[in-house]
Amino acid sequence: MTRFHNADYLESADFPFHTGPYVLKANQVVEPHSHEFIEFVYIAEGSGYHEYRGDRYPLREGDVFIIEPDAEHAYQVASGGSLLVYNILFHASFLENELQTLSLVTPFVDFFYVEPFLRQSVQFQSHLMLDTHQRIEMKLLLDRLTAEYKDKKLGYRILVKTRLIELFVYLSRCYELQLHRPMTAMASESKVMERVCEFIELHHSSPLSLAQVSQMCGMSQSAFISKFKQYNGKTFIEYRNEIRIRIAKELLAGTDGKILQIAQEVGFDDLSFFNKLFKQLEGISPGKYRQQIRRS
Repeated sequence: MTRFHNADYLESADFPFHTGPYVLKANQVVEPHSHEFIEFVYIAEGSGYHEYRGDRYPLREGDVFIIEPDAEHAYQVASGGSLLVYNILFHASFLENELQTLSLVTPFVDFFYVEPFLRQSVQFQSHLMLDTHQRIEMKLLLDRLTAEYKDKKLGYRILVKTRLIELFVYLSRCYELQLHRPMTAMASESKVMERVCEFIELHHSSPLSLAQVSQMCGMSQSAFISKFKQYNGKTFIEYRNEIRIRIAKELLAGTDGKILQIAQEVGFDDLSFFNKLFKQLEGISPGKYRQQIRRS
């Protein structure tokens, strides 16, 4: 399976972004692949199929969805038809601060983080499909964004970010209008907790709160805290922090990144807290851990 890298498609390391519409013709197939960037997809015209993590989904005009990094997927156009697709490709660092702010808005969290995760369940039937009025507005937003990126006039990078944030806010409002089934409607309690653990690991660096995760499960915070700790013996924060520290250890051992950079990459904005937590869990500081690993 092919894995596409940022340098294959995105403009540059300091502006990791690309967008533009393209047409897939009748019976055309885009082979299974993955990529290290985020892919936003809007089906403007036509029909076909989308294979995502081993499952197959029909594509119709008005469908909009997110493909997270490293998710295997493919496309196939319906017989006798074609697909007009708008693609927005970007690395998470492109909107790092903005994503943290948007993550305070529950409908955005549902659309951007939760929906791709729940889509893996064969029992999950909901997805974001725009109605006629919403499609008109969506087309206007996408055309403005695409034109700004294509023309590259003075200040285009600032406006591209602004247009993309405007697009995400609009889609969050659309998503809020749809019924969103909690995870508890899908499976047993133990299965829900298993999926939540997978979700936390996948989005360990994202600024997701306890309130957002418990709401995702359709539980009160107190009920979620109790059931989560009963399932794995740790609180939500303890579990997420252990994942963050584990990945930080891998980065300390395998890269030359500065400790501050690694702390931020795994989700800690406060370096002193990262150092304290690392020493609490591992018995030594991040710097000494790196020295020991390098010596061995």
